[in-house]
Amino acid sequence: MYLTLETFEARSRALLARVRTSNLLPGPITVSDEARAANAAQPVSHRGESFAETLQLTRRHLCRLTGARSVEVLVGSGSLANDVIAGQLSLEVGRGLILSNGEFGDRLVDHATRFRLPFDVVRLDWGRPFDEETLRGAIGAARGLTWLWAVHSETSTGVLNDLALLERICGKAGLKLCVDCISSIGTVPVDLSRVYLASCVSGKGLAAFPGLAMVFYSHVPVPAPARLPRYLDLGLYAAHSGVPFTHSSNLLGALKVVVEQVDWNARFDDLAGLSAWLRTRLRKMGARIVAPDCCASPAAITLALPRVLQSESIGRELDRAGYLLHYRSAYLLARNWMQICALSPVSRHDLEGLLAMLHGYLQASHREPDNHPVHADGPAVRARRDASC
Repeated sequence: MYLTLETFEARSRALLARVRTSNLLPGPITVSDEARAANAAQPVSHRGESFAETLQLTRRHLCRLTGARSVEVLVGSGSLANDVIAGQLSLEVGRGLILSNGEFGDRLVDHATRFRLPFDVVRLDWGRPFDEETLRGAIGAARGLTWLWAVHSETSTGVLNDLALLERICGKAGLKLCVDCISSIGTVPVDLSRVYLASCVSGKGLAAFPGLAMVFYSHVPVPAPARLPRYLDLGLYAAHSGVPFTHSSNLLGALKVVVEQVDWNARFDDLAGLSAWLRTRLRKMGARIVAPDCCASPAAITLALPRVLQSESIGRELDRAGYLLHYRSAYLLARNWMQICALSPVSRHDLEGLLAMLHGYLQASHREPDNHPVHADGPAVRARRDASC
């Protein structure tokens, strides 16, 4: 006895009666009632005393969470934070080394290229973590290196690169380590005490509203008016107590509520337990997970679907069933990948229906020839490869 595609489609229609929506996106995530209340408050002046107090308390909490010396909070996205880091690196003497094993490592290369930084690149296949031998070989073969820039949690693949390894190797080689921590801070313990520069955002692991970017730093940045645009000058922020320009008291207030109230150790433990359980269930049903278990982020699981399944078609059906997965970005569509992210509150019970549907799709795919794609939403259609990120 086996599950036919027709039987599975009938069962899928029954699951569409779900009322609750499970947010399994990498962002925006589901925020708490307290954070929503703070964001709905009457805005206050970014030049006032209450704003200054909120900012200082928030910065203190962020540094306590990460072990960083200092942090600036900017109005913008993670791309802004990484542009600010690129701007700081443009003030450095010597070459850099950028590591890439996924979409966001490639984006660091793009940031550096646009700033015309001198750098070399070490690229690995997507889903493969960096190891000590590869890194030592690359550093040893390069000349004039003074900094290294890498992604901690490579969300595109679900790989969690080894931050402790990067810190150790950079320390021995005398390199300034810069890290994209956009998807790691708030999902795993992160120690930035030996990191020169690091980026983060409010709307992912920190579980607040999107719209704030953070740059952590260990040095004393100096304004560089002759070298950097005003909005990208970290030294200008530091020289003006973090507020050289208009800021959002609403977004900042929501972020302050979250960083103060969340039990971060409990959150880390919960995410790790949920991820281990979910990965085990997915592997038992025959799903292919891109990131190996040895270096997997607990917050993002990337699935490589069989050729007879189309990620965009399956993703739309799951949307209608109340499971919001990440599949629309161009880099996912191009590889027929989709992601389950646990940044928003979600329980094992919430995921049982999702697992049942994914199991059904995988079973149905085994019954179809490779040239006969299984579609969840009707006739075969070619997956769009030109979708925007």
